[in-house]
Amino acid sequence: MTKDEVIELLNLEGHFEGGYFRQTFKATHRAPVITEYGNRTSMTAIYYMLSRDNNIDHFHTKHSDGIEFYHMGSPITYHMIHPDGRYEKVVVGPDIKNGQQLQLAVAGGTYKAAELSLGDYDFGLVSEAVAPGWEPEDMIDVSASELLKKFPQHSKVIQRLARS
Repeated sequence: MTKDEVIELLNLEGHFEGGYFRQTFKATHRAPVITEYGNRTSMTAIYYMLSRDNNIDHFHTKHSDGIEFYHMGSPITYHMIHPDGRYEKVVVGPDIKNGQQLQLAVAGGTYKAAELSLGDYDFGLVSEAVAPGWEPEDMIDVSASELLKKFPQHSKVIQRLARS
């Protein structure tokens, strides 16, 4: 399948972080979860795609925890800066024999960026489940200058994958 076929079949649209997405689930059938940021559904889920022409999900963070699940296409490389300053790189993809992971849990408050890895396809497709459920006001977009002040030791990856 091509990138355009997947976008059409899954009804994906452009995402403000980069890539393409569609929300596939929002747990409206349960009582809301009360958080310090307001009431949230217990869980949400999305499809998320990066492609060669839209290959970066810029650094951001959110309050809720998320789990990425690999589906198809080329692997996606995740770059994370944890609240304690530790950097971690994880490749989510099908080649588990060579260290890729089929899923990746990311705790809320972790700064995360992603990029399409080289592979046989011009896209990579994952899903993300978020709990408590994601709402737009939970998204914390950060600039390169903000991240560089907090984590100067990670300047190379920040300058490459954060918005200026």
